[in-house]
Amino acid sequence: MRKVEVVEHNREWQDLFAIESVCVARALGQNAIAIHHIGSTAIPNIYAKPIIDLLVEVKDINEVDLHNSFMESFDYQRMGEFGIIGRRYFRKDNSWGIRTHHVHVFEVNSPEIQRHLAFRDYMIAHRGSTIQ
Repeated sequence: MRKVEVVEHNREWQDLFAIESVCVARALGQNAIAIHHIGSTAIPNIYAKPIIDLLVEVKDINEVDLHNSFMESFDYQRMGEFGIIGRRYFRKDNSWGIRTHHVHVFEVNSPEIQRHLAFRDYMIAHRGSTIQ
């Protein structure tokens, strides 16, 4: 059973995203178009699970499969679509087995990209509000 922890916002999360996005860009090569910070760690000043979520836009989703070994070289576990058609999902744990990163990869123009970014942007704009 995996323990889920919610902690105070950590300003280092943005730096951790920046560092990890370089690794993911190297692993996916020229196929990667953009890498976005999503999830609760991307929303300033809220409590969050301390897991960095990256959303990667790629030119060709099928080419991602050719780069699985590169992602694994950065300690990512490949999970395939993992419940979302057209996605490639990777996750990473630290040496203690604690989850540290999720990578969600979608082909450019996937509606999933807009959905994730719109939710993140809404939460940033309305972080003091309650969602109903």
